Amino acid sequence: MGFTTSFTKFRQWSYKWRAKYFRPVLKLLAKLKITPNQITTFRLIFILPIAYYFYRGNLLGVLIFYLIFWILDLFDGSLARYLKATNDKGGSIDAVVDHFVYSILILGFIYLQAADTLLLTYNIIIQLFVNLLVNVKNWHKGESDWLIKVKPIVPYFKTLAHLFLFLYFLGFDFLNPAFLILNIWMTIASFYYFLKIKQNN
Repeated sequence: MGFTTSFTKFRQWSYKWRAKYFRPVLKLLAKLKITPNQITTFRLIFILPIAYYFYRGNLLGVLIFYLIFWILDLFDGSLARYLKATNDKGGSIDAVVDHFVYSILILGFIYLQAADTLLLTYNIIIQLFVNLLVNVKNWHKGESDWLIKVKPIVPYFKTLAHLFLFLYFLGFDFLNPAFLILNIWMTIASFYYFLKIKQNN
């Protein structure tokens, strides 16, 4: 899929950019013996303030703590690459944490009735389903040092979802049509990966 190729190139550029400009912080983290998995696990703590501010209806509070969560997400993978310690275990933990907190974010918008409940609920389910299909598709490609070899294909869907949600924070409310299009796109992607799995078998 052409968009996947473009997004892969963007990710590679992002890795190089972070390796260059995050280097002083990465050196400090390495010196303090902080591990990538510790950063990944620590990010879970932000579920509490995010959920609290959703409950209070304070979108600014949600935005601030989710941005902190997202910034830390940039560092765990960068630190793993800096330490030459990338592995499937770390990738799996990162993927689970990302999807879990993303689901909390979407559930918060359901709580606020910011968009159609079915659209947002389906988005959580289809994100997980496409992730599962992608990993099943790539299961046969090399051995893994963990239970599963995570392939980070789906994050570009989440990137678009984050863009739509961020625009909502700024007062641009078009979540229903945006998530309708995104859900249709992911449904098509799920069929694509399902057919790929059948071909491999």
